[in-house]
Amino acid sequence: MPSVLITGCDTGLGRELASQYAQSGFQVVATYRDIANRLPDAAMRHLPLDVTDFAQFAALKRSISDEPIDVLVSNAGIGLDIGALGSLDFDYLRSMLMVNTVGPLKLVETFVDNVAASEQRRIVLVTSRMGSIGSNLSGGHYGYRASKAGLNAIGRSLALDLFKRRITLILLHPGWVNTAGGGVDAPVSVQESVAGMRNVIARLGNHETGQFYTYDGQPLPW
Repeated sequence: MPSVLITGCDTGLGRELASQYAQSGFQVVATYRDIANRLPDAAMRHLPLDVTDFAQFAALKRSISDEPIDVLVSNAGIGLDIGALGSLDFDYLRSMLMVNTVGPLKLVETFVDNVAASEQRRIVLVTSRMGSIGSNLSGGHYGYRASKAGLNAIGRSLALDLFKRRITLILLHPGWVNTAGGGVDAPVSVQESVAGMRNVIARLGNHETGQFYTYDGQPLPW
């Protein structure tokens, strides 16, 4: 039975990713910033992980040990920075960089050997089209854009470095999704976004490593 480890399962996309993967027959390790938010599914493994706390990464690694992880999904993230120049919240911006950029890199470093030991050997970094410099025609959102652009750069380098270990890594934009972050006017449901991302992940070839796609498989500019 294939396995998947997903971060940020407290709400939204992470929660739906865990549910859909469980329904499709995967062994799911769901991690939560607050373990009180765990899904009511006794078949999953529910473990704490605040991606800004490296001690929690070490504890999670001890729990997983050397078990293979077929699909490693870095989903945990924060956004909603709407400040303009002169009124920016730099403490929040630092937190955003830690969660959205540093956290995913620490996740990969912690579990890369588990992925390499699996059959599927796939790593997925949930990013955003707002991290695309080529697509930025509206400005603003300095912290969020920077954190996701940084994640994209990290993901591209990881893909090149891990290719020799036969690991396929991609970056996925989930769309404008109807979540707490996306808002009620967002046109894409959580269920549609996750189903699309899972389809992209399932059909991946190793020649696609390091690519930046939408949830329905369309390429995006850097």
